Amino acid sequence: MTLSPDRSRNEPLLQLVLVFVAVVAAMAVNYRAAVLAVVVAGVCWPPAAPWLPLRPGFVLGRYLPFAVAWLAATIGYLHLAHACGHSIRPQPQLVELGQHGAAHPQFWTLVFGIVVVAPVCEELFFRGYLFTAVRGVASSRVAQLLTAAAFGLVHGVDYALPIAGLGLCFGWLRERTGALLPSMLAHAVHNGLTLALTVCWPTHLQWMYPQ
Repeated sequence: MTLSPDRSRNEPLLQLVLVFVAVVAAMAVNYRAAVLAVVVAGVCWPPAAPWLPLRPGFVLGRYLPFAVAWLAATIGYLHLAHACGHSIRPQPQLVELGQHGAAHPQFWTLVFGIVVVAPVCEELFFRGYLFTAVRGVASSRVAQLLTAAAFGLVHGVDYALPIAGLGLCFGWLRERTGALLPSMLAHAVHNGLTLALTVCWPTHLQWMYPQ
C-alpha cells in the first residue's frame, strides 16, 4: 500500500504529537515510565529518519573541537550568572558522583543511564520525532534552532542556554549526516566525558559552579 503525499507529509507531525502525549502521560508516573514510552515508540513506530551511517570519525572530529569551545563558554556563563547574583548549582547526579565516585552504590546504573539511555532516548525524541516533523514544514536552520531550544528548556531554565548550545551541535550532525546515530554518538561521548571528569576530578565542580 502506498501512502498518499498528504499522509506521508503529515505522518511525522502525527508521530510527534502522539509520542509527546505518551511521554507527558508517562512522566506523571515517573521518569522511567517516560523513558520506556520513548523506547516503545522508537521500536513500534520509529521516526521517518535513517539510523545510519554512524560516521564515528566525522562525528568525533566535529564534536571534540566544539566541546572545548562549549566548555569555555559554559564556564563563562556560570561565572557571569554568579556575578549577577544567581548562582547555578550543578545537576544532582553530578553532585552525587562527585561525592561518591565509583563507590556510589548505583554507580554502574547511573553510568548506563547517563551514557546510553539518556542519549538514545533524548536524541530519538528531539532529533528523531521533533526534528523530522519540523524539517518537513520548515528549513534546516529553523529545525535546528527549534529543537535546540526545546532540548535546552527541558533540562531546566538555569541550564537552558548551554544545553541548547549542545542541541545545536547535535542538530547540525543530524542534518549533515541525515541520520540519528551520529547525534546519539556525540551525545553519548559528551555525557561520558562529563561523567569521567566528575569522577576523576570532582573538585572541578567547585570552581566551575561558583556559589
